Amino acid sequence: MSLTLDSPVTAPTQKADRYLVMDVLRGFALLGVMLMNLYEFGGVDVLITAEQLAALPSAVLDERFQFWLQLFVYNKANTLFAFLFGLGFWVQMERLQARGAPFRSIYLRRAGILLILGWIHLLCLFGWDILHIYGIAAFILFFSRKLPDRALLWIGMTLLLFARPFVTWVFEISGITALFDDPAAAEAGILARQAAAQSGDFFTFIALVNQDYLRWALTGGLFGWIFYALGRFYMGAWVARRGWIQNASDNLPMFRRWLWPLLIVGLLLESVHLFTEDVPETALFGQIELLRIILHAVATPMIAAGYICAIVLLFHGGWLSWLVQPFAPVGQMALTNYLTQSVAIILILTSVGPGLGLAGKAGASTFVPLVVTFFTAQILFSHFWMKFFAFGPAEWLWRTLTYGKRPRFIRTAVQTQPT
Repeated sequence: MSLTLDSPVTAPTQKADRYLVMDVLRGFALLGVMLMNLYEFGGVDVLITAEQLAALPSAVLDERFQFWLQLFVYNKANTLFAFLFGLGFWVQMERLQARGAPFRSIYLRRAGILLILGWIHLLCLFGWDILHIYGIAAFILFFSRKLPDRALLWIGMTLLLFARPFVTWVFEISGITALFDDPAAAEAGILARQAAAQSGDFFTFIALVNQDYLRWALTGGLFGWIFYALGRFYMGAWVARRGWIQNASDNLPMFRRWLWPLLIVGLLLESVHLFTEDVPETALFGQIELLRIILHAVATPMIAAGYICAIVLLFHGGWLSWLVQPFAPVGQMALTNYLTQSVAIILILTSVGPGLGLAGKAGASTFVPLVVTFFTAQILFSHFWMKFFAFGPAEWLWRTLTYGKRPRFIRTAVQTQPT
């Protein structure tokens, strides 16, 4: 890269500048992200048909695992992950402005690199990539950074709750969704992807997954997810403006006050959503599905917010902090771990190289133990890596490309991180 930024005010964030509680939250979110990515990518309508899933010997156990995943993890993990991106955006802006750094150019380069990396990740490895969506939303977030607090809050809440359902509804009533609604072709696509995965034909598998992504994008999926993520970014930026998480130790009474109301009400609403799944569509004057959508939309951010309260309180809970401390190194190299998770998921689902080839052969009860095992390995690896290196490999590359200079990679001294 020809660009060089020699002024110390534009140097990448050093370890001493980090908020460790944000790393813990990010690491915790990554566990849920991998659980849902493997469950959904290897699930019904992608790599296994409903009939095949029901015929598995583990079908009854799979249903139980599915219920708990949907209750505690589905949409909550990516809500927390996206929220933390918005939070990090605001923290980064404050730091750069305090140093007198050119925030605009640095942030836009950073977001552009994330977008490019996301597209490469999507097209070459993992069809469930979220980075390209975050990259697009990051540009929108940048140009709306001067929104007043009230606008940021209400726009964020509106997008958070209603963006995806509204976009889905628009594409359905416009007739666009119906153009791609061919059950026979859909099942043939599932079986084709499954066969490519089991045979270990990686290039055919990726090509078929990309075709499915294109159909998803054309039927509103991409637009829905961009605004879905943007609403969470806005909420993260709004919370960051208040310093609630950056100064978490000063706000512990607030986190205690909201912990149980958020979790109890959120889980109750989500439970009603799940237990009414088989209620006839004619119930409640034909509005049962609308009610279920609303219940899930409201419950998801409440549960995610409850998780934030719980993690913050445990982190500052004295002897209980050991329960969440292991997530910190995972969050410190979140990009590296996210990309590594994609490789693991591909190896679990396909027969590429040493892959297990479980596409079409396994359900949630198999996937969950595999994720827990792999994530435990990530915790151990991240812990030892961060003892010797200042950044994860992907984080180091991202910073190098953003700032035009290579930050020190090997750790030279242990530094204390403010929380």
